Amino acid sequence: MIRAGSVGRKRTCEPEDWDEKGRTMISHIYVSFDSIIRSIQFGYTEINEGLTLSKQYGPSEGYSFRVVSFVLDLGMRFYFYLFLYKYFVFNSKLVYIYFYINICYVTGLSGSLGYHGGIANLIFHTNRGKHGPFANDDNAPPPKIEIDPSIRDRREFGGFFGSYTFGGITSIGIYVNPIPSSHGVTKREKFVGTRF
Repeated sequence: MIRAGSVGRKRTCEPEDWDEKGRTMISHIYVSFDSIIRSIQFGYTEINEGLTLSKQYGPSEGYSFRVVSFVLDLGMRFYFYLFLYKYFVFNSKLVYIYFYINICYVTGLSGSLGYHGGIANLIFHTNRGKHGPFANDDNAPPPKIEIDPSIRDRREFGGFFGSYTFGGITSIGIYVNPIPSSHGVTKREKFVGTRF
C-alpha cells in the first residue's frame, strides 16, 4: 500500500501517530472541531458484527461534532436481497453469503493548515461527492492541500493514517492500494524461435 500524502503536518511537540491501515469498510466518520479538527473516530462495518468503532484520536469534549455516514441505498439493498433470494432459494441451494456493498467510498482529502499546527477546512472526497468542510475557518492561512490519488474503485482505498496531540489532529492521510487494471495491460510473451 502507498501512503498518499497528508493534510497537515506532524508537529514536534510529542505527536502520537495513529493508523487505520486496511480498515476500508467505513460506515461513519465522527469529527469534533472548532477552528481546527480536534478529534476523529471511524465506524466500520465488520462481517458478522454491527458497527465497530476505532479508537478516538484527539479530544472531543466541548467542541462541535458532526458525523459523515456512508449508508447503503435501501432501494438497492432490497433489490439485491430479492435477487439473492430468487437465485438461491428457487435453485434449491442453501448458501450463506456475506457480501457487503459499500456504494460510497473515500477517494481523497483536502484541507489547509490552521493556526497552531491544526487542520482547518477538512473535506472528505467520495465517489458520491464531498463531505465538509469541517473546522471551516475562512481566516486559515493558505495553501489548501489536496490529496487526489484518482481512486476509481472501492478496493483501491486502503484506510487512513495521521497524527494527533493533546490539542487535536495534526495530520491525516489515506492509504492507496493500487489494483491492476485490465485496460492497457500488455501481455508479455516469450519469443520462441531461432537466434541469428
